[in-house]
Amino acid sequence: MPENTMDATVDGEDLVRWISDVPALVMRLDTWHTPEHFRTDLSVDSLQLLEEAIVFTYAPEETDDSQDWLQGAMAYLGEALMHIGGGRWGWSRAGHPVVLPDTELGMDPLDPLNLINAAHERSDVGVFEEAAGRLRAAVAARREKDPVWKPTKEATPGLDPWEPEEPHPWLVRWLGVRKAGFDAWAAETGSSTTVWDFTPGSLDLLGRLVIERYETRENLQTREDDSFVQGAIWYVGEIAVRHRAGVWEYREPGAGTSPDDPYSGKPFVNQPTVRDGGADVPMDAVKVTLDEGDETVLRERLDWYKDPGEAEDAPVIYRYG
Repeated sequence: MPENTMDATVDGEDLVRWISDVPALVMRLDTWHTPEHFRTDLSVDSLQLLEEAIVFTYAPEETDDSQDWLQGAMAYLGEALMHIGGGRWGWSRAGHPVVLPDTELGMDPLDPLNLINAAHERSDVGVFEEAAGRLRAAVAARREKDPVWKPTKEATPGLDPWEPEEPHPWLVRWLGVRKAGFDAWAAETGSSTTVWDFTPGSLDLLGRLVIERYETRENLQTREDDSFVQGAIWYVGEIAVRHRAGVWEYREPGAGTSPDDPYSGKPFVNQPTVRDGGADVPMDAVKVTLDEGDETVLRERLDWYKDPGEAEDAPVIYRYG
C-alpha cells in the first residue's frame, strides 16, 4: 500500500458511496449553504470564502441541514486540495473520507473533517490556506526535481473531466455519412470546400445561407432529414470539435433518458475532457438562427464551449478508472 494510505483504505462500499455523492454535495453546498458570490472553481479564494462561511455561519447541530452543510464542505474542501496535490479519496479508520495526496509527494492523508473542525474551533480564517500551502510547497519541491511533473488526480465522476465514451452506433453511422458527403454538401451550397474551411468565421456564412433557404424554424422542421440540413448541423458541430476540444455524442431516446432531455435523440457536441466544459445541440443552434434571423448566432454559440487552452494549464493530470 502506498505510504500516504497508511491510515486509510482506498476501497469499500462507504468510499464508493461517498465518491458518487460528491458532485451532488458540492452542488447543494453552492446552492444552499454558501454566499452568493461563492464559486465552485476550486480556487484559493473559494477556500477562504468557504472557511469564512464555516467560521461565521455554520452551526454544528445534529440536523439534516447541518449535516448536509458539513458533508458539502468536506467534499468541496477535499476536491480543492486534490486540485493542488492530486491524489484520490480514501476512507479513514475513524469512518469518514480523507484526501490521499499524490504518492510522489510523500504526504500523510489530509482530513477535511478535522480541518473544518479546527477552523470552527479556532474561529479564525487560515486553516484551509495553511493546508493548501503545505500541498503547494510539496508540489513545488517535487517540480524542482522534474519541472514537467504534475500531480495525478483520480477523476471524480460527475465533477472532473471524464473520458469520452464509445460512440453510439447510430452516431458512428451518421458521422460517416456526413464526412463522406461533405464535398457534395459543399457543392449544394454553391461554394467549394475551400470556402467551408471549418473556421469559426465561416459560421456567419452558413447562418446567412440557412436564413436565405428556410426563413423560419417551421420551414426547416419539415425538412430536417434533408442532406443539406444534416450537413449543416454536422458542420456547426465539427467546428466545436476542431476548435474547442469537442466530442460528438448521441443519447438514444428512451434508453434511460428523460423525455425532457434536450440532448436525447439528436447529435450534440460536449467537452468531456475540459473541466466545466460546455455543450450544445447544433440543430437547436440552427433553429435559433432562424428564430432570431441573425446570421451571427452560430458563431456566438461557439462561445458556449469553454476555451480548451485552460484545460492544458490544469495543475493536475486526471486518471480514469
